[in-house]
Amino acid sequence: MKKPSSISLFWKFTIAIVTIVALFGTINLYFISYSVYDLFEKEINRHGITTAKGVAERSVDDILYKDISNLNRLVSDKMRIDSSIAYIVIVDENNNVLAHTFNDEVPQKLLSVNNQISAKESIIKISEKNAPENVIRDMAIPILQGNLGMVRVGIYEENFIKSINAINKFFLLLVLVFLTIGVIGAFIFSYIITYPLKKMSEKADNLNLNALQLSEIIVEKENTLIKILNLKNILNVEDEIDVLTNKFNEMVDRLQTTYGDLQEAQSSLIQSEKMASLGTLSAGLAHEINNPIAGIKNCMRRISEAPENIKQNIVYIEMMEEAVLKIEKVVGGLLNFTRKPKMEFAEIQLKDIIENVLLLSAFQLEKSRITLIKKYSEANPFILASSNHIEQVILNLLLNSIDSINEKKEENPDFTGEIYFNLHHNSQYVEFEISDNGIGVPKENLQTIFDPFFTMKKIRQGTGLGLSVCYNIIEQHQGKIVAKLNSKGGMKFIISLPINETSTV
Repeated sequence: MKKPSSISLFWKFTIAIVTIVALFGTINLYFISYSVYDLFEKEINRHGITTAKGVAERSVDDILYKDISNLNRLVSDKMRIDSSIAYIVIVDENNNVLAHTFNDEVPQKLLSVNNQISAKESIIKISEKNAPENVIRDMAIPILQGNLGMVRVGIYEENFIKSINAINKFFLLLVLVFLTIGVIGAFIFSYIITYPLKKMSEKADNLNLNALQLSEIIVEKENTLIKILNLKNILNVEDEIDVLTNKFNEMVDRLQTTYGDLQEAQSSLIQSEKMASLGTLSAGLAHEINNPIAGIKNCMRRISEAPENIKQNIVYIEMMEEAVLKIEKVVGGLLNFTRKPKMEFAEIQLKDIIENVLLLSAFQLEKSRITLIKKYSEANPFILASSNHIEQVILNLLLNSIDSINEKKEENPDFTGEIYFNLHHNSQYVEFEISDNGIGVPKENLQTIFDPFFTMKKIRQGTGLGLSVCYNIIEQHQGKIVAKLNSKGGMKFIISLPINETSTV
């Protein structure tokens, strides 16, 4: 399954805020522009008509008395005091110009536009030929219902357009300001939210159950920046992030307690398996000790019978010394195996561990008449391991092989049991293979063979925990253990442990 792409909370907040502000700004800009345009439209029309009506009312007497100079003075004064006026033209009922504000003559084209004299007001838009963007509103107001003529006032739209543009620019500036504030807010809020989440994620990723320290896992709710930015510190309240952080820290606390109990239980389980294995080895260990003791007794009797025979006594003393060393070696191996050590890693050679296991189980192999075939590579790289725990793994596998062969012998007493030890290595791992030609297990049980309480033993009823313990020990050593069916019948177990140094001995 394809891994989904990742996007940070900051960008999610930013995209959401930008989208909302942009959408809100666009809608409001449209309505504001429409409202302002409509308002200015009405205002410019009102201003133009009011101006034209004022001129029309004041020009009645001058028209009746044909006082043209006063008419020109009237329109010039009006033009001078109002910069928004483009022109003022007064025409009689025959559309003849009586007064105007142009420097020269009134343009003929202007006279031909909006020149219908009537009793009604008329408003049209016109533009200059050389400057089509300069739009002028031409207001035509009748004088005495058109009986005396008409006043035409031209109002520039330029100021009107500038005002609308200024408002639009101001609103766009506000939108940009809100966008900037929104992005800053997105950063602040995303930082406040994601800081404890990132810390929890980092702690979870770096969690090492083999070296669990509560003080290293606890997540700080806040750093200095968050304390400055976060209002909840002032109000002394908690939010969902604080609750989540508290729950995470409580979970870590419980995890430490549970993991400690689990380690203690595992340690007890390993020790129980050792004691179970020791019970199996007890007869053989007694034999390994009793034989040298019997030899020592025999040598002591011979010495006491002929104390003067110095040459003979020297031979017996040497035999006694050899027997004592054998007892010491067996007892030392037994004590080393039965102690309850911590998982302490040191540089060891797997061959030495194997030989110590064979010393403890020699009688079992001899009693069951099993042939042991060993094949060791010449080079023996060092591994970093807990020797006592690896020793228990190898012993458990060896005893399983012995039990498997003994079960097969019950069905066929003439059967010859064989166990193969193969120790070799590659560039990364030391590999130890132990295989037998015993009864084995059905192929469908290979997937569950390392599960706790799985057992198929009949001769020596097992707890079903031996292989599970072996699996956990090898896993704690960063190694691998694999179970396969042996081509000659029986089982094959392959243990791979990482090499600690490239040098070999």
